[in-house]
Amino acid sequence: MLLLPCAVRRCRACFPPWHSAYRGTCAPRQLPPPFCSQPFCANENQGKFSLAISAGSPNEAGAPLRVHYERDLAHLLSPESAHHILGVAGYGAARPAGLHPACPFIAAPLQPAVAGDKIFEVWTASTPATHTQIGPVSGSCSAETAFGALVLDEAGTIPLEQTVERAYLYIFDFLDQAGFREPIRFWNYLTAITEDEQGMERYRRFNTGRQNAFTARLRQPVPPAASGVGGHHGVSVIYFLAARTAAEAIENPRQTSAYAYPPIYGPTSPSFSRACRHGPAGAQSLFISGTASIVGHETRHRGDVEAQLAETMANLHALTKVAGCAGGPGDWAVKTYLRDPSCRETVDRAVTALFGPDSQRIHLQGDICRADLLLEIEACHLPEP
Repeated sequence: MLLLPCAVRRCRACFPPWHSAYRGTCAPRQLPPPFCSQPFCANENQGKFSLAISAGSPNEAGAPLRVHYERDLAHLLSPESAHHILGVAGYGAARPAGLHPACPFIAAPLQPAVAGDKIFEVWTASTPATHTQIGPVSGSCSAETAFGALVLDEAGTIPLEQTVERAYLYIFDFLDQAGFREPIRFWNYLTAITEDEQGMERYRRFNTGRQNAFTARLRQPVPPAASGVGGHHGVSVIYFLAARTAAEAIENPRQTSAYAYPPIYGPTSPSFSRACRHGPAGAQSLFISGTASIVGHETRHRGDVEAQLAETMANLHALTKVAGCAGGPGDWAVKTYLRDPSCRETVDRAVTALFGPDSQRIHLQGDICRADLLLEIEACHLPEP
């Protein structure tokens, strides 16, 4: 039976500082930079950045979360590994044979940058995962982390903002019932993201719906890290990670907080933080939201993909510098979204220079949430097991 989402709303007097009621009346929320005594090094050499994770004591408890970018899932579907899978996203790929029928799988509306390629994004936990369906949300829970996914139902005539609000309320119902009440990372893949729908851009309608749901149900003072990217192959989807404790939001000193954008970007600002870190000291995960060639709140270098790439890398470097120590040794996983997939090799070289040759990297063709942006890059750093 389909559960109806709870829509109990907060009192209007206690809106969080990212709500549109505060736009233009308060500065972006300033969060103290979480520097540590052993930060990773950010080295700049002839305009190129690189990151070296400083050595530290191993995570004795084991890393609760891993991500794998794969073309073949055979090794992850073995009897020893399959019960640790939280969820899978497919890019140009259908649900893999052998995946547990109750395990969440989301077919993203984005394709790999290499035509005909098939890529799976697999999230795994250090403890066995239990699969569950709550309303339209297909999810899994380990001892430490929850994963969930759902498809936006756009079949009817309901405005997109109402569809998005309803979807996010379902997500909060899932989180409450599963016992993982703190979302730490969202991925929003919206078909035709910058196209007009009844006089308003679809991404702007999406932002209104998301913020309405956050106003009603989000417990955190700052919205979670997120990406919002457009695709043309399939249907709009949302998937997410959540935990029992909230993540610590991180903002970029080079950029206006997205939730404090001025009204020129729509009736409601995009509700996400630039990055977040989560977990105990010495074993923290760092999640960097989709990052593009934006300084302050303005797009830079329109029409110049190489200049936008350089600006994007500068923003990523700034975020990693502010984040400080991400938990010692670990692995970087980087996902790029490219309006023109022909720039894939150029982007890959820049990503490798910053995050290292051992980083996992996938490149997808997608539409960025502003028509004048040519690429977007997200990353996460997960501690070693």
